[in-house]
Amino acid sequence: MTTATLSHASSGQFLATVRQLFATWFSARTPIPARPLTRFEEAEQLRAMANDLLSSDPAFAQDLYAAADRHELA
Repeated sequence: MTTATLSHASSGQFLATVRQLFATWFSARTPIPARPLTRFEEAEQLRAMANDLLSSDPAFAQDLYAAADRHELA
């Protein structure tokens, strides 16, 4: 089994990159709603993103599905 660890500095850069990726993806994919989204709608957007990534990165897609479920049920 292979284990990868990130140093504190590189993990901060990674998180910033992931946040930018999500922001870009959501802004390009979703029009600005006239009202705030419900938890269900936000979770559905995340599931749509996971669907797009399923073939290229199934493990990450599964993480997104789980995050969507947690957000919807919170």
